[in-house]
Amino acid sequence: MATATRHDASAADTETRLLDAAERLFAERGVGAVSLRAVMQEAGTNVAAIHYHFGSKEALLEAVVRRRTADVSTSRDLLLEGPGEDTARSLAAAFIHPLLTLVESGGRDWVRMVAHLLSANDPALGPISTTFFDRNAAFVARVARLDPTAGPRTVAFRLAQAMSLTLRVLGDLERTQVLMAGDGEPWTPQEVTEQLLDLVASVLAGPPA
Repeated sequence: MATATRHDASAADTETRLLDAAERLFAERGVGAVSLRAVMQEAGTNVAAIHYHFGSKEALLEAVVRRRTADVSTSRDLLLEGPGEDTARSLAAAFIHPLLTLVESGGRDWVRMVAHLLSANDPALGPISTTFFDRNAAFVARVARLDPTAGPRTVAFRLAQAMSLTLRVLGDLERTQVLMAGDGEPWTPQEVTEQLLDLVASVLAGPPA
């Protein structure tokens, strides 16, 4: 039993190292430029370990994409539990803050990676798109109520644009801070976040009536 337990722990550790390495490399170089051998070298394992745990690069990428989506959705649900009427800004906050928390807790590479996949319209985003609309159905419905004249396709479009914008800004927060500095001091993360909240709120709400 002890031997089996050690084996399970070792296998879990190897899988985690492979996911961490793949996430980091996919964010830095882009998925297309990263080979399984590069992931293996970064994780300190061998190619056989990747095939054992994931079977293929496509399956590895899907596992990397999926592993943080549940945490983000759960955090969003918690933010939506509070009392009060929904506003575009409160829904924008529920949309943005789980991703910001992920960035601050060491998940920036995941955010950057998903931003790259979204900008390239990579098929690997299929699972996360389905997961988002299924797992966040209540959130999507609350966004739809902001503008009763908007149909489902319009709501989906607004959410997609809000996601793309949020991922790009939070995935490279330091670059945004410097770009907005002009001749003055770089913006603080709080200043960037406040501006992002206003912008995403306007996207979710749509044009004024």
